[in-house]
Amino acid sequence: MIITTAQQLGALLRRARTDAGMTQAALAAATGVSRQWVISAEAGAPTARLDLVIDALRAVGLVLDVVPEEQDDALDEVLGRTRA
Repeated sequence: MIITTAQQLGALLRRARTDAGMTQAALAAATGVSRQWVISAEAGAPTARLDLVIDALRAVGLVLDVVPEEQDDALDEVLGRTRA
């Protein structure tokens, strides 16, 4: 799934949480944040801390995978070197 806005990421987090049968309170406890933070993140708060968003995604069974919009061979080579 391609996510291009904070609102889309928040909606994905909400859907994954509900699919996992978790309440906002349970996700907050698993992530170490307040329920209000979960509400804000699910609403697409543009200022949500990235480390906490990543923790919340992991808590609902998701990982963040970032890829270039357009990837060429030179970029593949650079990315391959940094991953090795």
